Amino acid sequence: MKDQNPFWQYLPDERRTRREHLALKARRLLSHFQRRRERVILVTTIYVVTWLIPLLLGQTLITVFALMPLLLVPPVGLLMYWLIWQEFHG
Repeated sequence: MKDQNPFWQYLPDERRTRREHLALKARRLLSHFQRRRERVILVTTIYVVTWLIPLLLGQTLITVFALMPLLLVPPVGLLMYWLIWQEFHG
């Protein structure tokens, strides 16, 4: 079984099984999702998908209110940063 891991070729033959290969892939995937960026993306995606369900059921208003924080937090944060910067440097 070919793998991208450079140490796979040095693994003894009895350990080069499909099960070990899948375990290696699982460990890689788990370590990938332990990074902060991927966790934020995953949680945001779950949040958006969860609140798109009412939109499919015709509940537009609740979906708009639920997605507002995702749309308003970045500009408000930027405005606060700019105002504080102006206060100390202006």
